[in-house]
Amino acid sequence: MDEEVTRRKASPAPDHFYGRVLKPGELLDHARYSSVRVVAERLRPFVRRYWAVDWDLPAGEAYQSSTVSESTINLTFEFGTSRRSGTDGPGAWVTGPVTQRRFDVAIFGRGGVFGVNFHLGATQAFSGEMPADIRDSTVPAAQWFPALERDLGLDESFFRQSNEPDIAALAEAVESWLLSRRPQMSGGYMKLKHLLGILDDPEVVSLGMLSARAGVTERTVQRMFSRYCGVGVKKVLARARIIDAVGAIDRGWDGSLADLAVRFGWFDQSHFSADFLNVTGFSPGEYAQRKSARRGRS
Repeated sequence: MDEEVTRRKASPAPDHFYGRVLKPGELLDHARYSSVRVVAERLRPFVRRYWAVDWDLPAGEAYQSSTVSESTINLTFEFGTSRRSGTDGPGAWVTGPVTQRRFDVAIFGRGGVFGVNFHLGATQAFSGEMPADIRDSTVPAAQWFPALERDLGLDESFFRQSNEPDIAALAEAVESWLLSRRPQMSGGYMKLKHLLGILDDPEVVSLGMLSARAGVTERTVQRMFSRYCGVGVKKVLARARIIDAVGAIDRGWDGSLADLAVRFGWFDQSHFSADFLNVTGFSPGEYAQRKSARRGRS
């Protein structure tokens, strides 16, 4: 495994945790994370990363992992004991773009997950299903990828086995399956990738700024996000800036919360606080205090 992170090794959280995994250090106190393998070059325009989490908690102990998920789609293979909205138990699942609040998963006992995190808008290179149809929901993977489990030789006994599966072998098999789909960069997806590259700039805080930098109309931007991402561009923008703000706090932001709000495009701190609370479940002050408390115990 190329990037394994566990508290027992006193390793820092991976960079992409910041802003996305709430209280990343707490998660690594309870579970082990790995990026499993580097994405094959042919798949990099479509797959952001592979990831895996496994845990083995003492009887009676549980932990709720919370993430501020980007509006992307994840294909997951889940084993053992965990509980989250929309699923219950092991199996292969596709989770659609999250647009409401944070994404919570309760872990206990022994279990694990291997996941494929697709780039925004990339799944249409592998499946004809529409992202908007599974917004804020989870469906069996067979609904999106009918041949996947059959081609990989996976059945119910595979997911329910008592021994931890060989995640590295599973990751290799899944990657080979994705490569066999021969994904292509369509013209529309290439245009979306250009928009997303502009969106990566934290200074882009509105639809108007995004369309102006891209040199296309706001309506064109809206249509592309709706088709390829299943989420309105304003929701993607708002969530991206919340992730930036959470990440800044996680990295030790030492300025005022008013300055943090302005840094990421809020000129009314009450709106910033309301948006932050709606997505994370914490006010900015509450979250910052929790981070300070954990640093004080380190």
